[in-house]
Amino acid sequence: MKRMIIALMLVLTAGMSASAAMPQSRQDRKAMQAAEDSVRFAATVETMKNMDFVLEADRLVLSRGQNVLVNSMTNFVSVKGDRAVIQVAPFNGPGANGVGGVTVDGTVSDLQYRVSKKGNVTLSMYVSGAVASCKVTFSLPKGGTTATVRIDPNYSSNDISLVGRIVPTELSHVYEGLSL
Repeated sequence: MKRMIIALMLVLTAGMSASAAMPQSRQDRKAMQAAEDSVRFAATVETMKNMDFVLEADRLVLSRGQNVLVNSMTNFVSVKGDRAVIQVAPFNGPGANGVGGVTVDGTVSDLQYRVSKKGNVTLSMYVSGAVASCKVTFSLPKGGTTATVRIDPNYSSNDISLVGRIVPTELSHVYEGLSL
């Protein structure tokens, strides 16, 4: 299954480079873009179902709606089987995890996968680590490639959201700090 997803991504990349050489009409470009987005969405949904993915966040949304641009290498949520790693590092410099933030390595439980009538995909779970536990909810809009993960800690009401793209674990480029 992983090889199929990687093969689809390679075909899309090759198709985009080949299509750049030929002049096309606007309708043809839109149709090609829609087909590529559809394949990317299907590949993203498949990686979410396989529970082997990383959400690489490029934006952090705080509990009162403030947006902060962050580095996707150090701000991510990784899920692999029954293990999950949540790392939020909005600061440049040392932090509790060594990269300017907090890293929680925990076990996944109470997993729920839903597809709404409109086609939006939601994956929710509880992640229990040594220091913290929280509810984690991934939301992927129909046809979209950018997902949102809402992290709601059980010990406080200061929930945060990370916005970014979901990639298979073997294609991700993240740096994991020390977990608490």
